[in-house]
Formats: sequence, structure tokens, C-alpha cells
Amino acid sequence: MKDWLGPLSEPLGFLWLVLVLWMLRRLWRKEWGRACSTGLLVVVLTLVGNNQLTSELLATLERPYAGRTADELIQADAVVMLGGTVSLSRHDCFGFQFNDAADRLVTAVDLARRGKGRVLILGGGARGAGGAMKHEGDLLLRLLTAWNVTSLPVLVLEGCRTTHDEALATQRILIEQGWRRVILVTSASHMRRSEAAFRKLGIEIECYASDFRGLAALEEARPMTIVPTVGALQTLSLYTHEVLGWQLYRLLGRL
Repeated sequence: MKDWLGPLSEPLGFLWLVLVLWMLRRLWRKEWGRACSTGLLVVVLTLVGNNQLTSELLATLERPYAGRTADELIQADAVVMLGGTVSLSRHDCFGFQFNDAADRLVTAVDLARRGKGRVLILGGGARGAGGAMKHEGDLLLRLLTAWNVTSLPVLVLEGCRTTHDEALATQRILIEQGWRRVILVTSASHMRRSEAAFRKLGIEIECYASDFRGLAALEEARPMTIVPTVGALQTLSLYTHEVLGWQLYRLLGRL
């Protein structure tokens, strides 16, 4: 019962229930056309809001990068973490809050602590607007410095809005320092496009993914429910973002 009541208490689940009741009402009154159109909407919501289905889709992007351990990685010139882990929050102690991709930072710092690179490079774009604009890498650097979690030098990739920008900025650093090889850290679902973008520029990389959201959801083996959830839609959004992003990068010649 709890597995049903939880999703039904969400706005999406409640809307789905209203639609189901409306469809049944139309069927009772033998209004077949209206019942079918409402039923079609119910089916679509059920499919796109199904956590099992959307997690399986996202997991197809993650599986090629699963199962690797840090011990398998050969030391590189730099550990590069792509941005997308924080949003501004002036009421929080470091001026930002983490989002669901925070595993990227945990993974990158762990590799730095293991001495897997000469430097730790933090990617990410600008956050905020006007005078309140701050760079994601600078925000994270503030945290790493305060906690003294790594002895490696930390560099920040500035002026990056996209993964392609981060690849270009990384390439510039490698050329300046005479380096060649990096360990690339990002979310598992984002790794395929990131890997291709970096390799397109001739950067030698080893991929070490984090944030296995789809596979983690499947491992939890939650009971199947037909009631759609917001979490499932967010998972589907990640999948479609990467699929469309891959096609866009191909059109732009970035892969």
C-alpha cells in the first residue's frame, strides 16, 4: 500500500489518478471517444513515468563504464572532473549546494588522494548573473581548500559552458604543460559523449565514471508500480538529454 500511496501523493501521481478516474467516468457513460483520448494520455504517463523503464534506458548509457576500480587506473598527468555538480546558494556555508551529480567531485578527489594525477582540474560553467556570477570550479576550490582534502594542485577551467568547451580548455592546459594523458571523471550517463569529445581533440584519456543513477535504481529493485513518478521523469530527461546531445555534437563535428 505504501508503494502506491507515495507516488499518488506526488503532483504527477495525483494527476494520473484524476485522469484514470475521468477515463472510467467516460467509459461508464459510454463516451468512447473521450475515454480513448484520456486513456491514451494515461498510458503515455504510465510509460514515461515508470521508474523501472526509465532506469533501464539510462543504464544502457552507463553499463559500458561500470565495474572499473581506481586501482586499475594508471597514473595520468591530470584528473579532470567535468562540471555540473552545484548551484548557487548564498545561505549555505560555502555559497553553493550540491545536486545529484555530486558523486563526480567525490570520485575526482578520491583519485587525487590516490595520486592518480599531477593535478586536479575542475570544470564547470558560471553560476548566477551580474555581479553575483561565480564559477563552479572556484566554488568547489573553496571547499577543497577549507577541508584540505588533497595535496595536489587544483586548476579551474574557466569560461566553459559546454562539455566541448571543457575539452578545449583542458587541451590548452595540456599543450602549455607538455602533458598528454588525463583521467576523465563525469557521470556515467554523460561519459560516452564526453569521451568522444575529448578524443576528437586528440586527448589521451582514461574514463572513470561516477553517478551511476540508472544502474543504482535497478540494483535497489523497488517494487513495480504503474503510478508515474517525478523521479522517473527526471531519469528519462537525463537519457533524452544525452541522446539528443550526442546527435547535436555529431552534427557540429565535435565527435
